[in-house]
Amino acid sequence: MTLIIDKLSNAELYYGLHPRIKKGLQFLIDNDLNSLTPGKYEIEEDNIFVLIQEYETIHTEQGRWEAHYKYTDIQFMISGKEYMGYANVDGLKVVEKHKEKDIMFLDGNGDLLMVNQGSFTIFSPEDAHMPTLCVQEPQQVKKAVVKVFCD
Repeated sequence: MTLIIDKLSNAELYYGLHPRIKKGLQFLIDNDLNSLTPGKYEIEEDNIFVLIQEYETIHTEQGRWEAHYKYTDIQFMISGKEYMGYANVDGLKVVEKHKEKDIMFLDGNGDLLMVNQGSFTIFSPEDAHMPTLCVQEPQQVKKAVVKVFCD
């Protein structure tokens, strides 16, 4: 699997990727995400959970490439919009590894994607990403990050 970006209204197109991805997307559809406060919500113990985040976006030069060892990210923009960087991990240099936290940080270059309110991305472990980047000026956003273990 590789990067996917689409509107949540098209989520059904991706149900066949993995049963847990389907379950994560269904959580986004079936819940009033605006009413959820920031924090962690378990869907299927450690196999699927969602992190509700509220933050101010940052300028690209402050961003940091990251990738994961075992979790696939579904990142859904509840409100606001942001740029997210994307690159295959093979094209970047690993500078920091934290296997126990399922994250690595990388250096290099990639592409920027505009992710608007109501849209989501799916980043697999081979997809390095740089989330939280501002579009022109920093703004407050609310995002759901569904962490999916695809064994």
